[in-house]
Amino acid sequence: MEKIYNYIEGGKARLCDSLKELVRIPTVNPPGTNYAEIVQLLQERCEALGMSTKIVPVPQAEAQAVVPHADDYPRMNLLARWDVGAEKTVHFNAHYDVVPVSGDWRFDPFKPEIVGDWLYGRGADDMKDSIAALLFAITALQENGVQPAFNIECSLTCDEEIGGELGAGYVARNGLVQADYVVNCEGGSVLNVGLGHNGVLWLEVTVHGKAAHAANPDKGLNAFEKAAALVTGIQPLKQRLKASDRVFKTFSGDDRYPTLNIGGIFHGTEGDKVNTVPAQTTFSIDRRILPNERLATAEAELRGAIQEVCQSDAELKVDVASTLKIDPCVVEPEHHFPQAFARAVRSIRRQPIKFGTTSGFTDLHFFVEEGGLPGVGYGPNGQGAHGMNERVSISDLVKTTKVYATFMAREIS
Repeated sequence: MEKIYNYIEGGKARLCDSLKELVRIPTVNPPGTNYAEIVQLLQERCEALGMSTKIVPVPQAEAQAVVPHADDYPRMNLLARWDVGAEKTVHFNAHYDVVPVSGDWRFDPFKPEIVGDWLYGRGADDMKDSIAALLFAITALQENGVQPAFNIECSLTCDEEIGGELGAGYVARNGLVQADYVVNCEGGSVLNVGLGHNGVLWLEVTVHGKAAHAANPDKGLNAFEKAAALVTGIQPLKQRLKASDRVFKTFSGDDRYPTLNIGGIFHGTEGDKVNTVPAQTTFSIDRRILPNERLATAEAELRGAIQEVCQSDAELKVDVASTLKIDPCVVEPEHHFPQAFARAVRSIRRQPIKFGTTSGFTDLHFFVEEGGLPGVGYGPNGQGAHGMNERVSISDLVKTTKVYATFMAREIS
């Protein structure tokens, strides 16, 4: 392994250049730009490694059912496989889409720059760094004549940033994963091996009123004011989520509670003006589901709280639509697969390893909860994901590449 580690250390500049090339392609989602360009690049890289590849486009009708603008922004995924004739196969998954840019960045987010130990750019941390590390780990094995202990299957997928239905979800549900285990290349880092994540429920609440001139507001019904009353009315539920009987004990012994975030998105209509009574107001609700909860129960509780407020006010008329539902996901730490991955991490990090579940969500659930595969989440350590000045630690990018290479070279059991 020392030869491999030296190769990775010596190839740090190549590794960074590889990541920079990915960051320069603005695969921004929504709406889902430049997917074909990055999939073609990734296919070329995988084929250069001797891997068999397959581009998997999502049928337009199926894509449009999830993303109405998919006719202008087609959805596609890449499968790649290095088959060495081993008995077992490990599937590695990473998504290539990134969130939109906002705020005042230090550098152009799609013209990556290196300052000290940090490589800046949108997607440098979430999660094109993982793709670069994964492919360079395979390169390191091949260039040093080391055969992996198992067949390596990869899916490089779209749309994780909007739920993953047309990315990892499509790959997993259509029988395209031919593997025994899965590594989702995010959801853990440094000394933390991810064994799952919270679930999520997104609701879109539309409150209806009646338009009128602001000079005669009594002739209308102010949808904004009614929305404010509804938000106030569901605050008690938000407080109840902090009760002791709601707590989930993480693998590290920390307490985690369900969360409710209201109004991440809120808007009226194009007809709104300062001198009009608003006829309609829409806002979002984000409810995070703990591994000890059931999504259906959490949704029923939240919808019930909304209905209770509406019943107390005859003028409060609302429509509630769910826009995303993801079940929580947990893998037991005693399983031999996470234990094997933890040994690889420990051999590089030289410190005790912790198992954890992330409070966000990843694509891991498609493979674990729906595909029935034992899995872990692990990727490079960075800062600013989804925010300004997103960046990845280059030294940690190198260490994570070593972790992947070490894991690939060792027996799982």
